[in-house]
This record gives sequence, C-alpha cells and structure tokens, in this order.
Amino acid sequence: MFDFVCFSWIVLCFLLSFTGGMPLAAGLTLCADFFLIYTTHYATGLAFFILVQLAYLQNFREMPFRLWYTAIFPLAYLLPLPVLGGIYALLFFCHFYFAIKKAGTCRSVFAMLYVLALVLFAACDITVAWGYFAQPAPETVWLFYAPSQFLLALTARAWQLPQRFFHQRKGRKALPSHQAKP
Repeated sequence: MFDFVCFSWIVLCFLLSFTGGMPLAAGLTLCADFFLIYTTHYATGLAFFILVQLAYLQNFREMPFRLWYTAIFPLAYLLPLPVLGGIYALLFFCHFYFAIKKAGTCRSVFAMLYVLALVLFAACDITVAWGYFAQPAPETVWLFYAPSQFLLALTARAWQLPQRFFHQRKGRKALPSHQAKP
C-alpha cells in the first residue's frame, strides 16, 4: 500500500508539472520511479533518472532534449550500478550548480523554492546512498523525495520567465512585485 501511495504522489506531481514545471522531466521521473518501486530493474530506473538530470540541464542551457540521450539504456546494462550512480551524481551536481547560479541572478521566491527542492532531492539521494551500508526505512527517503518532487513540479519553469516579464531597475533584474518603493 505504501508503494501505491508514493507512486500516486509522483503521478500527481507529473500532472502538476504542466502548470509550472517541466512535464518531460516529471514524466521521466515517473518512469524511473516505476522501475525502482515496482521492478528489480534498478539500472533502468537509474538510467531514467540520468535522463531527468539531462532534461533539467538542457532546460538551463535553453536547448532541446536530444533523442540520442536514450543511448544510456544499453549502457545501463553494461555499466555497474555504482558507475551509473556516479554519472547520475555528477549530472545532479551540475544541475544543482546551474540552479544556484541562475537563482542568484533571478532572486525570486520560485527560484529559492526550486533550490530548496534540489536540497531535499540531494538529502533523498544521500539517504538512498546510505542504504547501501544500512537499510533506511522507505519512509525516510520519501520524507525528502515527496516534497522535492512537489516543489519541482510547481517551480521548474515558473521562475525562468522570459525577459519581457522582468523590469530593469538600476542594472538589476527584479520581478515587478519586488520593486523598491520610493
């Protein structure tokens, strides 16, 4: 029952991602969680999470997602699971770096919530990695993962508004609601 509730939450986050998130990344997350929750194909689940990170990185670079990225699936069965985990971790840290860098220039509430989502996601990943040495309760992982997915679903694109939505004031970009009062 716990798995069903958790997976239902990810489905909800996928649906919410159409309002302010990235449906591609949320859909890939949905696939990854399916494989990690309901099957023993952990390499496939991890390959989907690698695609999730690539989707977010391409979003920051303002480039389209490339179909050839799916070549990770054959590699997922050739590489040991720890190597796949290392690739995922490297991509996640790049994603985290770009998010902090861009949030520093944007300075919106959505940007801060997005970075908070990534911090929660990192805490989830650390808990999962710790699971290789000790068995954490699945509830512990989901304490971090569920809110991170919710925040990502609502904020992934909401804080990356096109330039026309920003006003220029004293060389600094600010949302119209954050302008200084005279």
